[in-house]
This record gives sequence, C-alpha cells and structure tokens, in this order.
Amino acid sequence: MRTLLTALIVALISTFAIAQTSIGFRGGYGSSNIRTDKELDAIADQFDNSSALSFGVFADISFGEIISFRPGLELNRRGTTLAVTGDQRVFGINLPIGAQAKTRFTYVDVPLLFQATLPTEGMIKPYAFAGGSLGYATSGNIRTTATAIIEFNLMTTDIDLDAINYERFHAAAIGGLGVKANLAQGFSAFIEGRFEQSLTQPYNVPVVAAQTGFKGVNFGAGVTFTL
Repeated sequence: MRTLLTALIVALISTFAIAQTSIGFRGGYGSSNIRTDKELDAIADQFDNSSALSFGVFADISFGEIISFRPGLELNRRGTTLAVTGDQRVFGINLPIGAQAKTRFTYVDVPLLFQATLPTEGMIKPYAFAGGSLGYATSGNIRTTATAIIEFNLMTTDIDLDAINYERFHAAAIGGLGVKANLAQGFSAFIEGRFEQSLTQPYNVPVVAAQTGFKGVNFGAGVTFTL
C-alpha cells in the first residue's frame, strides 16, 4: 500500500512538472442574489440582485491541447437586496420602512476548475469550464438606500459575523464559457462569463425562519502569462 501511494505521488509530481503552466489575473463584475428554494417562493419578490465584484489570480495547468486545471485565489462579494415592507431588524440592524437593504458579504475563495479549450488553428480559442469553489467569509455590511427620483445612500453598517453566528465557510458549484486570444508568445487575454450556485446555506433569511445560499452571474476579463 505504501509503495502504491508513493508511486501515485511521484506520478502526480511528474505530471505537474511536465505540464505547461500559465499564471492569470482576473477581474469581474456581476450580480448576486439568494437562492430561492421552494419554501421561499412566497417572498421571492421581496429580494433582488445585488452588485458583486470579483478579483483574483489563478494558475492554468495544461495537460495537453484541450484539458487544463485552474486552481485560484479570489476575493468575491455575495449578497442580496431586500425591500423593507415593515418594521424589520436584519442581522441586528433596524431598517426604515420603504428602504432597500443591500446585504453584502466578502469572501476569500479558492476555485478549483477544470477547463476544456477548443483547439482551433487561429489565435481565438473558445473554452468551457466547471468545478467547485471553497470560501471563507471575512466581513459583511448592510447598505441601506432609498429612492426619490434617484437612489441615495442612507447609511452603511458593518455586520459582526460572529455576533449573528454567520456560517463563514462556503462551498459552491461553478460553470461558464469564455474565449481567449493568444496575443503574443506566452501572453493571452480572455473574457468569460460564469454562473455560481451555493452548495451550503450560510444566509439566514430575515423575513422567514429559513437558511439558504447564494446564486450569481459574473462576467470577467484578464490576462495570462505562460511560465
């Protein structure tokens, strides 16, 4: 058994050693909302999308012309927008009637994605990717806004994640499509879109006694450098 395990480790190290590796930088913008499961259908119209930012770095480890592995490290924002229809207290914060409460949580994520690239002959190469992501919530806040011809900010209040027993660990499934252009030897640029859905349920819905996760769409762009 020990001999077999040693052989597997050596094989993995050898595979990564001969694989072509690129380092990429990605920035993205999109929208996030809570995952409205069946028990939340009755209140789904009270929630709306919240803007979501994403920044990160990743390695693109190629195992041939088509398949590659994309581990990364990202800073992501997830959240939702709640229309306040009555006297409500959200995560320990009293909110005024008629306002919108934009709840936003910041995560440090480790996406683990597998990518399949279409081996075209030109410089433009479409690709698809899928996998999972593990994350940890570092902070959160509620931005309360109101609208009178234009939207304006009433207040922004930090959320004490420990005080509300927020589930900091997060897991999600990710899938998406993109296209990259080989602009020079060892240098490429890309644009891509991805969909994410939580596999865990960190969000305590303030309107009803229920837990749920997040879903979101993110559009990103960046560059890669081959080592």
